[in-house]
Amino acid sequence: MTQAPIEFLYLTQEDVRSAGLSMQMTLDIVENVFTLHDQGKTNMPHKTVLDLGERERGRVNAMPAYVGGDVDVCGIKWISGFPNNPREHNLPRGIGLLIINDAWTGVPLAIMDATLISAMRTGAATGVGAKYLARQDSKKVALIGAGVQAYTQLEALHATLPNLSLALAYDIHKETAQAFAQEMTTKLDMDVQAVDSAQEAVEDADVIVTVTVADEPIVKDAWVKSGSLFSHVGSYQEEEEAVVENSDILVVDDWEAVLHRETPILAKMFLAGELSRTDIHANIGEIILGKKNGRQTDTERIFYAPIGMGSEDVAVGREIYLLAKEKGLGQTLSLFG
Repeated sequence: MTQAPIEFLYLTQEDVRSAGLSMQMTLDIVENVFTLHDQGKTNMPHKTVLDLGERERGRVNAMPAYVGGDVDVCGIKWISGFPNNPREHNLPRGIGLLIINDAWTGVPLAIMDATLISAMRTGAATGVGAKYLARQDSKKVALIGAGVQAYTQLEALHATLPNLSLALAYDIHKETAQAFAQEMTTKLDMDVQAVDSAQEAVEDADVIVTVTVADEPIVKDAWVKSGSLFSHVGSYQEEEEAVVENSDILVVDDWEAVLHRETPILAKMFLAGELSRTDIHANIGEIILGKKNGRQTDTERIFYAPIGMGSEDVAVGREIYLLAKEKGLGQTLSLFG
């Protein structure tokens, strides 16, 4: 019996962009994934980390997932994180590939760049969180770290919070923050400024986002005002523990995934006996579905810690695959047959 041939679509980063990857599309997909996750319609084994020396060299993460419901596809993201890449090799810190498979036959449907998808879905996770957890009159955002990830974080917040008008960015490399401010002021038509200290950025900010690879806490609790949303995205060690302790609500995307990773501040505090499971108010999907409350008052301080889920990448990748096929993008490659 002759086997049927197997072909898959190969998509470069430019193909992914040309297919129509946008922040609003990513926000919608990520919000849907959060709800499917809470409904038990995803299958997401824990992230596997190939540690090659986090600071000396880097790491590579394997993130498999099945997303059911109206998505019904499986796949895996294989993404590296090499902190020295930008300055030593003129390469992105994170470089990724995404494989999308048919969930009924296992046939690979597409292999595509995941670098852009990963950045977009990580920004979208903060954006979706802000939709339910930030004050909707939020005007000022603080960005601690102004690298690649800061761009999509701000883009997602700009799309989610209609009154956002000022962004202050701090980076240990001042020129990085200045370049970020210049580009995003033009792109988003809002006031984006580079500042000289984390304190200057954070004080009086309605939303605070940390996206660094810091080894030590940067943000002090005394700088964080009441009514703010803190989105903890980067190295997981960017704020004093008092920032967590003095928050009124703690929200994650998936508590078990956060705990398995061990390095996020919530996991570290839990393992040290400084937090209990009941201190975690909700997974964000529970709030989206109305099972638990989000923000209740304008004075609540909310701490949101999305670990990042492979299901988000797989769902976005599936949409990119469908759009690319419709537009005739990419290159069809033969696997065998």
